[in-house]
Amino acid sequence: MEKLKFTKLSSLLLFIAIASMVVVSSCSDDPAPAQPIEVDFTVLNASITEAETLISTTEEGLAEGQYPAGSQAILQTAIDLAQAVADNTASTQAIVDNANIALQAAIDAYKASVIVPIDPANLSGHWQFNEGSGTTAADDSGNGLDGTFMTGHTEFGGGTAAWGADRYGNANSALVVDQGAWVEVPYNAAINPAKITISLWVNAAENRENNRFLGLRSWLGYKFQLQSADKPFFTGATTPEHSGPIFDKDTDPPLNLDEWYHLAVSFGDGEMVFYVDGTETARHEVLPIADMATVTEHNLAIGVGSARYADSDANYGEETHEDYHIIPAAWGGYFHGSIDELRIYKTVLSPTQVQSIYDVEKPN
Repeated sequence: MEKLKFTKLSSLLLFIAIASMVVVSSCSDDPAPAQPIEVDFTVLNASITEAETLISTTEEGLAEGQYPAGSQAILQTAIDLAQAVADNTASTQAIVDNANIALQAAIDAYKASVIVPIDPANLSGHWQFNEGSGTTAADDSGNGLDGTFMTGHTEFGGGTAAWGADRYGNANSALVVDQGAWVEVPYNAAINPAKITISLWVNAAENRENNRFLGLRSWLGYKFQLQSADKPFFTGATTPEHSGPIFDKDTDPPLNLDEWYHLAVSFGDGEMVFYVDGTETARHEVLPIADMATVTEHNLAIGVGSARYADSDANYGEETHEDYHIIPAAWGGYFHGSIDELRIYKTVLSPTQVQSIYDVEKPN
């Protein structure tokens, strides 16, 4: 939405700039002066003052209540164009009115870009992976959703999780997984919300299909992964459970191996939005609008796509069987690489909120 607002704003500003030039050129060719028509600049001048005050009383930065870098320059461009119209004695009322519309759009877009505090109540879980030893990944959200290291499924190679270097180069400050090694977080409704935003850092060590680094019952709940092209890929199932639409989308760019990236995805309100290193990279429409599917008897898996696997797919479609819609490991996947700073929110974060997380957590 914010990108769309700035695109529309740019069009309006371009229109005003062109229109201003048209006014000047048309007047220079007029052989006889026309009867002056009084033009009212009052509203436009008030908008210019409002915009100038907004710039002088706010600041750019990374903190809550501040504005993203470059946002003041965009607003200043709108002010300059509006001032040019106000200073031009040849401006018509239509040009003045349109200049005011463009400036007000710039003001609204600037106000909307403010870094809004993320309500702590919307943080479902936060795993920093800073323990450095032991087999527990503590949840720092205050919700008590600590994770436990688990041995990988034999189908995947029976791997064991370890501690490794994080994106800053700090030893034993990130989760390292391979061959199905994973961390199990006991089920809680907080990690199975109606809307969701997932934020984490990943460093893939291998190009492979179904490089899944997070999942709650795989595609029957949700999963976040890299596909074989190393593009971030998210799947979300919607209500009702077992029969609601399942949406899966991806985003460019492909990620390089052995390099840390901040990834985020939100799902809700009819959209799936991806971010790479704090920047929105894709916005997909997912209709009809519905809540995410409610998952039962499945824990959250970090490092693989599901906490439970059936021995085979023989009873996958049998509604009365305990393996109904339980995927076999052969259909699953695991991540090979490092994971850090995993956050799950029970709401859709805005682009500026995602950007603020990245700005705070990124290496200098």
